[in-house]
Amino acid sequence: MKVIKKHWLKVVSLALVIVISVFVFSVCFKKVNDFKVNLEQQKDLEIYSIWHIETFEGGGKSRIDYLKKIARDIEKQNPNILFMIKQINPQSLDSELEISKPDIISFGYGVGSSILPILNSFNTTYNVRDELIESGSFNKKLCAIPYIVSGYSIFTHSNESNIFHCGQTGFTKPETIYNELNLTLTENETQYDAYKDFVYNKKVKLLGTARDLFRINNLNNIGRTNAMIKPIDSYTDLIQYIGITKTDEVTKLFIEKTLSSEYQQTLTDYSLFSSLYNKLYYDGIYNDMEEAITSAEIPNVFND
Repeated sequence: MKVIKKHWLKVVSLALVIVISVFVFSVCFKKVNDFKVNLEQQKDLEIYSIWHIETFEGGGKSRIDYLKKIARDIEKQNPNILFMIKQINPQSLDSELEISKPDIISFGYGVGSSILPILNSFNTTYNVRDELIESGSFNKKLCAIPYIVSGYSIFTHSNESNIFHCGQTGFTKPETIYNELNLTLTENETQYDAYKDFVYNKKVKLLGTARDLFRINNLNNIGRTNAMIKPIDSYTDLIQYIGITKTDEVTKLFIEKTLSSEYQQTLTDYSLFSSLYNKLYYDGIYNDMEEAITSAEIPNVFND
């Protein structure tokens, strides 16, 4: 009986060794095959770099999310394409450009002259408004296309109508508006500091961006503030542009989607405005801002 038991244990042990060996071999074989597949996929993978530079405050969400959404949607439909999106600080842009350059670049007013030398020109305007197209052109070539637009507003706690008086010729650049309204920003004061001072009644007037419009409009809606808001219709440089340094079917597809009506309609999620000939808002303060922007003077993004 003991001999049979020992023999049975040997058989079971041998069977377990065989099963484990087969399992380990199959796992290793699968990993080797998966590795080979991954190598093959990587050979076909096309990687595109996108730089995003924010030079002004946006609306309710970061504008880089708009680009990420488009990139992920393209990747889902094209498994061999990968977009690497990097947010660049305006102050570090020149040093970044000394090392490399992106395939696609998103930027605002203030860094245009640094980017201009690397940009390819476009041969279509993608239904972008004419006055905006002029702002992204240089030497009669379209070098960058506006894809998100915003504007300035004046906020006040006073209900006096003359507080919005803008002089004989109207407001032009922000510094002119500051002078007209007797507004001052100290050397170390940020736009957010100015916003807080206004909300806590330390200042009766504020020249604000789209982020301030988003915040104060929300505070008005919940009764926290009762501010008067006047969108400025004479000037804006709060525009995000997109350019390319590589011209092929992938960059073309990305630009087409960025400027498509389908994606531009989603800018309401960001409390921002379209650069196309289409309307996003039909009532309230955002409708007022949208109308103000369409008549605003817009500087050339490369003359900074």
